[in-house]
Amino acid sequence: MAVKTGMTFSGGAEIAANLALLPVKMRKKIMRSAAVAGAQVVKKRAAEIAKAKGVIDTGATIRNIAGKVNKATSEDYLQINIGVRHGQIRDEKRRAKKQGRAVKDVDDPWYWRFTEFGTSKQAARPFMRPAFEESRERVLEVVSQKLKEGIERYKE
Repeated sequence: MAVKTGMTFSGGAEIAANLALLPVKMRKKIMRSAAVAGAQVVKKRAAEIAKAKGVIDTGATIRNIAGKVNKATSEDYLQINIGVRHGQIRDEKRRAKKQGRAVKDVDDPWYWRFTEFGTSKQAARPFMRPAFEESRERVLEVVSQKLKEGIERYKE
């Protein structure tokens, strides 16, 4: 049920060449910072779309829109997944029940996929996919700007 879509940052030969001159640790830090800034753009737009479409139920879905940076497979590649956090609360409740302890009832938007993709009885009200598509250009601007700022900061 997951929707995979991606974006490749290309055309930044100058940025790539400047990044290559930096030590690996600094390069990773700059790339991570730029990716997180780009994810924030998508996250903000997704929350705006969700509110506009009435996906406010408890507010848990909007509060749990998040980005997670995956472990880098190489020093020149970085991936960030943006979506709605879910499921951890149920697992925590299950573990707590087995151990005989109480757990704080934190909101878990496990139902977000019904809103995003619809069901047999409910039409889809997508907010993540449109947010990504609508903010694609802005994300590229923000990422390239953050990369340039990071390179300039560490070049000195």
